[in-house]
Amino acid sequence: MTRKTFQRVLPALVSAGILVWLLRGIDPQALVEALGWRVAGIMIAALLAYGAATLWLEAISIQRLLLTVPARLPLWTIARIKCASYLLAILHYALGAAALSLLLHRRASLPLGRAASIVILVTSVDLIVVLGLAGLGTASLRSGPDLHAGILLGALVLFFGGLTLLRVPASLGPLERLRELAIFEGLRTVPPARLCELFALRAAFGLCFVSVCAAAFLAFEVSVPLVRLVPGMLIVALVAALPIAVAGLGTSQAAFVFLFAGYASQEKLLAMSLVLSAGLLLLRAGMGLVFAREFTREALRDTRSAA
Repeated sequence: MTRKTFQRVLPALVSAGILVWLLRGIDPQALVEALGWRVAGIMIAALLAYGAATLWLEAISIQRLLLTVPARLPLWTIARIKCASYLLAILHYALGAAALSLLLHRRASLPLGRAASIVILVTSVDLIVVLGLAGLGTASLRSGPDLHAGILLGALVLFFGGLTLLRVPASLGPLERLRELAIFEGLRTVPPARLCELFALRAAFGLCFVSVCAAAFLAFEVSVPLVRLVPGMLIVALVAALPIAVAGLGTSQAAFVFLFAGYASQEKLLAMSLVLSAGLLLLRAGMGLVFAREFTREALRDTRSAA
């Protein structure tokens, strides 16, 4: 097996291995009994509302960063471009980001580096917002907030320190050429007011994710305090985003079962996590296929060419 082939199959092996390990010792009947029509009804409604709300927030976030580009894109076009990136993001988060950058480059007449800088800016703000929301959830807990506070502080220093270096009017000497790279243009030039607006939009996006997760707990009749649910689900989201498994399958289930072990049986927690992950994957795939067929084909073609 070549190194390239190994890198492609490794995420699938990781997902399969973790899922097999989690299913070991699980009572299959109890897993099935945790499901039902009530669960399906609540989750379908919650996922549809989540899909509509987050797609609107995604499109608004990108549009607010495209106000000065040569070709103004309608909100619906941006939404469809974002939908097109979902299918590749299911395979690998970096592929989704590359597809979004390429489509913005082509449709908005942007230099590729500038388009990538917009995607990087949104992703960076997402990371800070997720850590911040998780911090709010753990602030009232007596046990274990110190580690998270350190991680949050480090992320804030890294983000805002880097932002300051990119914007400082003084020359950075040997680092000046690095600062001038097009990929940092979004971080370097976005107005402070628009950056604050972006933080607010991405915070709303994070709360939408927490809401659909709360719907899953409601559907499965598992009661978890809000101060546990919010940081727990955001940690699960961070684990799922690690590029070591296919769309976070396996890794997110392991994190979910571990973090909420004291609130329900392992069978119910695993069933809840699988339903939530499968629902989000099917939602993203459906949005990509239904709303952005031609953009999806273009993203696949262009991403392969770039690779």
